[in-house]
Amino acid sequence: MDRRRYLRAAAVAAMAAAASGIARGPLAWGQPSVRLLWQADAALKVFPVLLALRLGFFHAEGVAVAAGPWDARTQPPAPAPGAGTVRVLAGDFDTVLRQHARGQAEQAFLALARTPLLGLAERHIPDAVDAAPLAWPNARIGILASHALPPRIVALALQRQGLTARAGQLVALADTAQIEAALQDGRLDAVCIDDPLLTRLQRRGAIRVVIDTRQWSESQRLIGGAMVGACLSVATSQVATHGAELQATARAVQRALRWLQTASPLDLADHADLAGLAGDATAFLAVFAHMRESYSPDGAVGEPMVLNTLRVWQALPFGAGDDRLAPTRLYTPRFVATADAPGAPWARG
Repeated sequence: MDRRRYLRAAAVAAMAAAASGIARGPLAWGQPSVRLLWQADAALKVFPVLLALRLGFFHAEGVAVAAGPWDARTQPPAPAPGAGTVRVLAGDFDTVLRQHARGQAEQAFLALARTPLLGLAERHIPDAVDAAPLAWPNARIGILASHALPPRIVALALQRQGLTARAGQLVALADTAQIEAALQDGRLDAVCIDDPLLTRLQRRGAIRVVIDTRQWSESQRLIGGAMVGACLSVATSQVATHGAELQATARAVQRALRWLQTASPLDLADHADLAGLAGDATAFLAVFAHMRESYSPDGAVGEPMVLNTLRVWQALPFGAGDDRLAPTRLYTPRFVATADAPGAPWARG
């Protein structure tokens, strides 16, 4: 067996060990236990978490993990009072907001993505001659009904052009197949969508992206800085009682974030299946090329980042978000060491 195949086999074995909760290597503070649930419809957003499982980074940090997908359309399991296991969620930041709305305080403790990871694109007809510019005030803009962030990004994009989004111009569809069909037959003039559909339509020439928040510089221009696009979060009630487990979890995912900053296409291609693109490494690499800048370089979450995120969520002129939540209730910075801080995982080797 060559070295790459051996390392791959070892990584898969480590992932299986972590998922079954039998990782070895206890640290001085004992054997932690984490129940890690990732958002099932956001594989690309939580990709660093899935990668950390596969590459054995949780095992390396001495944390035993029981991991699995979670349907974000349902309420996440509540942490059991007094349980020895800490429940960690990986997914969109709006999970934190929804939990607060339910009266169940939740805090983000590590940023996975620092942009919205969305593109606003107009329909493109490749062979059209003298096509008129899209009239955005009257454009029918397709979004996925299950995604809450696209309407906010549409509102901000139109505001940048001096326009106001109208509630009726957003067309919420059930799945990506419906969006593709509506775009093809002209029922939609534009879309606000994420990957992998966004890249697939780009490669086909079916759309022209006008605002691409997968790109760090474009996202900054639109929203004014970093936001929490995706994160790890924990019930506030478990922050004080499970500090060691959360610290180890953060270090494991930071390792994956750092790995992604420098990984070559050859390194990445082996993990296309984690993004739901098994058997199509070319498509995965095309998607990742657009998204690489969006992943957080170190996982850090701070108050300016959370404030900016809240501003984005409150962007809708026809139904703003809850502006009563203080940022300090929505995040904790205590578990993430930044790249220049002592104890950062990549500084330890």
